[in-house]
Amino acid sequence: TDIDGTISKTAPTPQQAAVSPLCRQYLSALCNHLALVAAISGRPVAEVKSMINIDGMVYIGNHGLERWSEGHSEFTKDVQDYFKVIEAAIEELTPLLAMKGISIDNKKVTASIHYRLCHDPQSAERHILAMIENSPHARGLRTIQERMAIDLIPPVKVNKGTATLDLIQEYNLQGGVYLGDDLTDIDAFRAIHSACRDLDFQGFAVGITSQEMPEKLAEETDFTLNGVNDVERFLKWL
Repeated sequence: TDIDGTISKTAPTPQQAAVSPLCRQYLSALCNHLALVAAISGRPVAEVKSMINIDGMVYIGNHGLERWSEGHSEFTKDVQDYFKVIEAAIEELTPLLAMKGISIDNKKVTASIHYRLCHDPQSAERHILAMIENSPHARGLRTIQERMAIDLIPPVKVNKGTATLDLIQEYNLQGGVYLGDDLTDIDAFRAIHSACRDLDFQGFAVGITSQEMPEKLAEETDFTLNGVNDVERFLKWL
């Protein structure tokens, strides 16, 4: 499962978000019955672990670039080369902070530019994208437009989809579901469908709907749930 907008209601800022107590309760119970319960998020993996804090779960952060292992964070191969690139990109984009409502989240190997609190989010988004295009370091990174945020990610072939496939194969899973609500979850949805075609696996991509749900995400889902409250009921049913 993803976290924000899935097992945690969307908050004005990332720091204000909290995992639903019922989701935590049911995920904890599922750990006693399933081969794998995992959270795959765009947040740094230490935040993922701290927000959920369930023993027995697998935690993956930074869109698949980072995994919690034996009490610490481990990055995927070669991405540490991008630490300085992310720092330089953030420095070049610092003038964005002059616009009220914009914040930049340095996640070490990725960065997120949030503009949910801006008076005119559409104008803010255009301004951010223009600044990225004029930033020598930022424009060399992958840019992903999410719900009221723009992510800067190293141009490597790692994402929530590759992380999902790796887990399916690592745990030799024969079935599973993935819950997500935003564009980066499409990679995980496609991984589920790919595993259904190519492996001895049956699974479903479950989209979490909201007024901000991207159309592209809806096109990739097998089923939908209406917000975090529905996710709570679904996890209880599982």
